[in-house]
Amino acid sequence: MYLNAMEYASITGSPAGDATYSRIYQACKMLDSRIGNYAVYDSGWKIDYSITTWYVNGLTEVMEDQKQAIKIWIANLIAVFVINGSMPSATKSVTLGRFSVNKGGAGGAILSDEMGYADSILISSGIINRSVML
Repeated sequence: MYLNAMEYASITGSPAGDATYSRIYQACKMLDSRIGNYAVYDSGWKIDYSITTWYVNGLTEVMEDQKQAIKIWIANLIAVFVINGSMPSATKSVTLGRFSVNKGGAGGAILSDEMGYADSILISSGIINRSVML
């Protein structure tokens, strides 16, 4: 997994015990979903973190700022799990001036307000892959 309990505590200032195996695992899997269209390694993860240097898609190295963005995103999601009883939360709508997005009935959830800052860091790191795999 991409984060350990001590890193969680360092990033959030919360007790390391809040970062249970289950919460870390779930947050890492959600991160894999969030970063988009990368191949999945035999380990079941989209990022090979088995050595000091992390990789995606075989030879593409994950830069240090991307690694930190990943850890911040996961740590913040775990903190949201702690607040919400191990369940992710989502807002019903987002308003940006004249534009708004509503969650609607069976549609996907919008990230919770607590995740906005961490998600911005993740996006700006460039780790999110929006290309289509063939």
